[in-house]
Amino acid sequence: MPKVTKRRRNKDEIKQPLVLPECEADPNEVWYPSDWFLMQINEIMIDRYGGFKGFESGLEPYHHFIEEAKSAEGIYRKAAILLKDIATSRIFQDGHHRTSYIVTKTFLEKNDADFKEKDELKIIRFIKGIRKYSLVEIEDWLKNGEL
Repeated sequence: MPKVTKRRRNKDEIKQPLVLPECEADPNEVWYPSDWFLMQINEIMIDRYGGFKGFESGLEPYHHFIEEAKSAEGIYRKAAILLKDIATSRIFQDGHHRTSYIVTKTFLEKNDADFKEKDELKIIRFIKGIRKYSLVEIEDWLKNGEL
């Protein structure tokens, strides 16, 4: 799918708190972000920060990431898989880094865990360089807020 029109950064929206779509979570099971949730977050990120809307490779890679996360041990290892795989894939035409951040942050929150680093600029810088880190390093960073 070719890139069509690039959305501009919405300076007014960036100043507003981020409103995420509602999603049900069973407290007795691990919550995994659905395809719908992933697509909604990407659309929100593009509307807010700008970029090209739409898919590049589609959702098939995401289905593999979810299966890999489901088979992993520990909530932070699962989160590390989601963060790295969404950030480095070409599911969408744009917005991978911020989408991976919000999806992973929501994943941790829905599963009663914390995303330790709170500074959004540091988080995005880390995610932009995520290819150089192993899953163990990413897991430790998510768990402790430092490498």
